[in-house]
Amino acid sequence: MLTFPPDYTFVVQIITFLILWFGLKQLLFDPVVQVLEQREARTAGARHAAAEMQAAAEAAKAAYERDLQQVRVSLATESDAARQATQEQEREVVAEAREAASRHLIEVRESLRQQAATARPALATEARDLSVRMLQRVLGRNVA
Repeated sequence: MLTFPPDYTFVVQIITFLILWFGLKQLLFDPVVQVLEQREARTAGARHAAAEMQAAAEAAKAAYERDLQQVRVSLATESDAARQATQEQEREVVAEAREAASRHLIEVRESLRQQAATARPALATEARDLSVRMLQRVLGRNVA
């Protein structure tokens, strides 16, 4: 039981407890707390670094997508320009072909017209001669 004032064994127990406490604090508690704090600092640092890396990755992804969109727009523009140039060339080639065909047709018509004009007098003479011959055969005598 406790007596008041306490005897010297109580004081020895308190002093022994304090010596043990300070010894354990120096040898065990402080190093363990320090290790735990370092671990927490590394973990928080790693989380912070991971968050920074993720933010950087998202920024890089956004930049990549933006660049990709610009490339797509550029390619679409170039494709449209090439298509329009091709269509323009096609129109020019078709127009040249039509013009050449038209010139050829005009030349052929003119040639036929000249041939017809040249052949008409000869055909008229031949037609007259043929009609005279037919008439002579039908009548059975010379028609002068």
